[in-house]
Amino acid sequence: MAATIRPRVTLQDWFWRALFRSAIIPLLVIELSFLGVYWLSGSFSYQANTATVQEISHSYLQDIVDREADTIAQTLRGVERMTGMLARETGRALVLPNAVSGAERSRYAFDKNGAFRTMRDNGTTASFYSGILPIGPAQLEKVWRLERLDAMMVNIKQSDALIAQVYFNTFDSYNRIYPYFDTGTYPARMDIPSYNFYYEADSAHNPRRVPVWTDAYIDPAGQGWMVSSVVPVYQGNRLEGVVGIDVTIRSIVNRVLATDLPWKSYAMLVGRDGTIIALQPAGEKDLGLKELKDHTYAAAIAGDTFKPAQFNLSKRTDMRALAERVFAQPRGVVHFELNGSERVAAYSKVAGPGWHLVIVGAEEQINLTAENLRAQYLRITIIMLAILVVFYMGYFAFLYVRSRRMSFVVAQPLEQLTDVVEIMSRGGKDPEFSGSEVEEIDRFGAHLIDVHEKLAAAEARSQAQERLVAAALEKEREVNETQRRFIRVMSHEIRTPLAVIDSSAQILERRASGIAPDALADRARRMRRSTGRIAGLLTRLVRLLDIDSGRGKAPLAPVDLAKLVVESCAEFQATAAGRELRVSANGEAVVEADLELMRLTLMAVLENADKFSPPEKPVDVALVRRKSDVVVTVTDYGDGISAEDLPHIFDRFYRGANATGTVGSGIGLHLARVFAATNRGEIRVLDGENGGTCVSLRFRLASASRRGKRTEEVSE
Repeated sequence: MAATIRPRVTLQDWFWRALFRSAIIPLLVIELSFLGVYWLSGSFSYQANTATVQEISHSYLQDIVDREADTIAQTLRGVERMTGMLARETGRALVLPNAVSGAERSRYAFDKNGAFRTMRDNGTTASFYSGILPIGPAQLEKVWRLERLDAMMVNIKQSDALIAQVYFNTFDSYNRIYPYFDTGTYPARMDIPSYNFYYEADSAHNPRRVPVWTDAYIDPAGQGWMVSSVVPVYQGNRLEGVVGIDVTIRSIVNRVLATDLPWKSYAMLVGRDGTIIALQPAGEKDLGLKELKDHTYAAAIAGDTFKPAQFNLSKRTDMRALAERVFAQPRGVVHFELNGSERVAAYSKVAGPGWHLVIVGAEEQINLTAENLRAQYLRITIIMLAILVVFYMGYFAFLYVRSRRMSFVVAQPLEQLTDVVEIMSRGGKDPEFSGSEVEEIDRFGAHLIDVHEKLAAAEARSQAQERLVAAALEKEREVNETQRRFIRVMSHEIRTPLAVIDSSAQILERRASGIAPDALADRARRMRRSTGRIAGLLTRLVRLLDIDSGRGKAPLAPVDLAKLVVESCAEFQATAAGRELRVSANGEAVVEADLELMRLTLMAVLENADKFSPPEKPVDVALVRRKSDVVVTVTDYGDGISAEDLPHIFDRFYRGANATGTVGSGIGLHLARVFAATNRGEIRVLDGENGGTCVSLRFRLASASRRGKRTEEVSE
């Protein structure tokens, strides 16, 4: 560690002290003069500030309300466009023939009250024919035709979180609505045209046939207070019905009125008849209102339910002045008195539904800004006096400490460099050097860190090379182990048939003259089977080595797999020791394959089934032709494959626990999988239905392969 540097009385120290003594008195006079001017300017400007704050605040409130009103208008305009689009699609659906499915029809039934409605949800709409008018074939046909609207209703609802539900109501009291709900809550004789979400779109209320917005009402479907965008659907001059998109009041409050406003102001959304559609909590307290959240839907579904009179500005004596001004001009600022205090309200009309967005604030809160400003002037003056005293008390101490600190500008970075060298000597990582104000020390530190990084990179490269060498040695060990295992397996696999051949040859040599013709033929067959086994094993190994090296893939040609299965089974049975094969391979199943590899694949699977199946039980071979592919299954009735062996059955030279005492090399299923993949097929091993193992080979039919190839060429 560096020795502690003791401060000395130097020329630099003397200079700082002299500067302090010569500057303190002029600075104090200047500071006091500034505080006096500051105090006087604050007193004179208080009145002007009050008027300016009021003007700015009113303009600010007007700007907020204009922007929020435009936001609401843009949001609702999008809902209106979707309503008009749904109306056009509904008119089209009413004249098109129905394409309803049997599954859709099965959702409907007449209930005990004579209403025709949906009984279960399928993820789309709910339907309800109230039965207030007779329901005959024409009415049912209308229901089936309108099934075309389901997908569009679902898309509209999911396109905007503001939307609560989408529906279509007809003149004869039919309702189709999404999302689905239990329409059993509707009354059986419900007169839908008597509700405002229907009649406000009819010819009397909406002769222009454009999207219109309803007043706030309780939704009969149970969604609470809401407003609806409705559009009539005409066939000629006859009003067939009304489509609508509902927006809950709660969603408008959450989307639009969830903004914190200055001066403890609050916002309200007022309908075209003066009813408060949405109100922030502060407004509820100020107006003495409580938002209606508890509803009796038994009363709501019996007819229109609107907000009471205390929610209507035009019907409240304390808000009448505000209501008259709001409905007289599209935007502006109005002063009025409420609860004994003066209020200011900025309002703006929402284009489209004719609503008004109103922001109400208290004048005393706005004036409080000017009062706070005056109080701040006083507080700031006092604080500045205190700061001045503290400043000059700490000024000298700061200069003294600063002069001492300068002595450490060199010592501290040198200590860091010492730590860097120590970390480098220990072989540590990531030393830190924060730099120095002295350029030479800073360059040296950066160079030292760079040297450390280069040494660390060189060490990392060395470690990487060591890992590569270790991996190569491990790979070589695995290869050597595989070769030793291959030699042991092949030695055992070839020694067994050679022993059979040698034994038969010795018997023939010693007793050739006394052997009966049948026994002689049996010995010859054994010798043929053994030589065939060796030849087949060598052939498969040669093809496997060729495939591994990339030279074993021959051009694929059409092969009748059914014919090949029959031939392979016959060839196998000719050399098998009395094994019964039950073959089912009728018809033609042409695939594109390497004929020899396909034959080897089948023989490998048959040999595997023969090895692990009791000699008295048959092996079933079946070929099933499907639309685009063909499946060959080989099923034995042995002990099956254990769960421990199942993940390794396709590994090269792997023999399971049940292979003890069974002749085999452990490459049969491995070869089958490689050969099947080379023939563009796949192999699976399953448990048999009655025990044993079922090996399934699947290949694509040649016709399906050509169709797929032509499709790819066309798409390119």
